[in-house]
Amino acid sequence: MENFFNPELYLPEITIFFGSLLCIVIGAFSKNKKYSKVYILSLFTLLISGCFILFSDISFEGSSNIFVNTIFTNIVKLFVISISIGILYVSHGYIKNNKLNLFEYPILLLFAILGMLFMVSANDLLLLYVSIELQSLSLYVLVALNRDSLKSSEAALKYFILGSIASAIILYGISMTYSITGSTNYEVISSFIFDKSNFLLSSFGLILILSGLAFKLSAAPFHMWTPDVYEGAPSSVTTILITLPKIVVLVALIKLLNKPFFFFESLWQQIIITITVLSMAVGSIAALRQENIKRLFAYGTIANIGYVLVGIISNSALGLSSAILYLVIYTLASLGVFSFIMMLRKENTQILKLQALAGFSQSNSLAAVCMIILLLSMAGIPPFAGFFAKFYIFVSAVESNFLFLAIIGVIFSVISAFYYLKIIKIMYMDNQDDSSSFELDNRMFLFLIVVSIAMLIFIFFANDLISFINSLNIRNK
Repeated sequence: MENFFNPELYLPEITIFFGSLLCIVIGAFSKNKKYSKVYILSLFTLLISGCFILFSDISFEGSSNIFVNTIFTNIVKLFVISISIGILYVSHGYIKNNKLNLFEYPILLLFAILGMLFMVSANDLLLLYVSIELQSLSLYVLVALNRDSLKSSEAALKYFILGSIASAIILYGISMTYSITGSTNYEVISSFIFDKSNFLLSSFGLILILSGLAFKLSAAPFHMWTPDVYEGAPSSVTTILITLPKIVVLVALIKLLNKPFFFFESLWQQIIITITVLSMAVGSIAALRQENIKRLFAYGTIANIGYVLVGIISNSALGLSSAILYLVIYTLASLGVFSFIMMLRKENTQILKLQALAGFSQSNSLAAVCMIILLLSMAGIPPFAGFFAKFYIFVSAVESNFLFLAIIGVIFSVISAFYYLKIIKIMYMDNQDDSSSFELDNRMFLFLIVVSIAMLIFIFFANDLISFINSLNIRNK
């Protein structure tokens, strides 16, 4: 094993940590343009961190007792950093328009990203817990950053209270596992011999950890915070919540289930099957009644997490690769959709009601076409990227003898298509009540176009991408 203090092992994390500290100093002691200086330094910090991964050697593999770097974890980290840069760039105009240009904003995002990077490489339950807390505490404050909004404060309070309970549940599960195995290290736990005398207590510890992680993933029945928080948080923060935490928690979950808890496969499969079916049902059905755009996509997220978990249940190479592919495609599509949502402004006020999109295609035809591509992709309609994501997920379920999950998934996919098509219908077929046009931001508009093109041309790269993800051997990483 590599020395725990080998700096090469932690170079991206070290960069972000010291970059965050420098941002704090600049923000605290600058007399003017605090946000602009910290914003630029934050982007620069993320770029350097990404370059250390990309150019030093993305194939570098190293490990300590609690921290493991592999090709797969490095690629996930690079993806997280890239999406973070995209979010900061796209939401710049929204942040200024909504008076969120406080120097604390990019600093909190940097600390959240730091927690995410450690979570991806965690090889120890305690490091995993600390990483989750670092991410979560930063996100709690980001949700509450709009001090003039009562909804934002209410959402942050709800998120903090329920998130703290979820974290306590994870810690309780970790303590139970430690009481049996005498260690929190993945390798030690995976080599421990479980028998009838300790199986029950160990199983309970696993159930508690899974419950806490399901909360972080917005999976039902631990989803109760998601619609209120997504609606109450500033749209730029909702964009962070709907993208970055999901992929890192999924990676952490895959590692947990296939390393320390591989012995309990038959147990956790039953638990996740229940969570999966509930997520697809609750998300798809509840979204049908929503008139607020952000609440609709909050429930859409819950449903999509259900589809992702189908790949986890299969626990095959194709299943895990499909789950990662699905979440990558959904993350990019969500980033495009929320770029669109942040653009919806009239008379310096953001519009969040579905009906306000009536006649949108008449005044903004290109943006409307881009939204059609993203919405049809999310609905899983060919030939867009979302179709292939769902196709591979359902194929993996069938091959792993979970045909009933594939059938349930197809049924709820058809139901969820209704509310995506509903948005298209409002944009193209409903009459416009307000003659004033939307104030479109050029950065967001450009990003919307780029993501839409990616969803459109994915058909040419689908097989190559799934083959590449398969080659990473996720299950053993």
